[in-house]
Amino acid sequence: MTALAKELEEHARAVLAVCRQEGLVVAVAESCTGGLLAASLTAVPGSSTAFDRGFVTYSNEAKTDMLGVEPELLQSAGAVSEDVAVAMALGALAASGQSLSAAITGIAGPDGGSDAKPVGLVHMAAARLDGLVRPKRYVFAGGRDDIRLASVHAALDLLLELATLRDDEDEDEDDGEGAARTTPGDATPEAGR
Repeated sequence: MTALAKELEEHARAVLAVCRQEGLVVAVAESCTGGLLAASLTAVPGSSTAFDRGFVTYSNEAKTDMLGVEPELLQSAGAVSEDVAVAMALGALAASGQSLSAAITGIAGPDGGSDAKPVGLVHMAAARLDGLVRPKRYVFAGGRDDIRLASVHAALDLLLELATLRDDEDEDEDDGEGAARTTPGDATPEAGR
């Protein structure tokens, strides 16, 4: 096992340990990472106690068919957007019936970027069954592999953050990155984030 793979597995192991402790089971939805997040979680022996499934939804059709992302949202916001990342996370929760999800959508390159959405732009979101949702936006540097690996590490951090966030803590966020409340199936976070 390479040092890089070992580092990713250790990060996933830490997330799964917290999820077990908190009684949470994870489902993930991935686009630009193509299953790498799910692979990192399932590389950990015993992961089935805290990981349920992964959806690889590379195409817009897959996002709609598997996760219930509305075609109109994909058309208006674009597949690489905060709204779609949130819809993917909520869709993974709804489709799996589990308690915690993460979703990743982005442009890993080397092609496909634009001035508005450059290569390295990644949107992700984590969601809990109780309606707590936290979106994040990143622009990662490097090549395709670098962007995908950084995305998985960031998603693992986001899962860990939402797994340990208490209801009374989400109201105290004022950094513009706070958690929003939604109901499963609602693709738009409530105002006031």
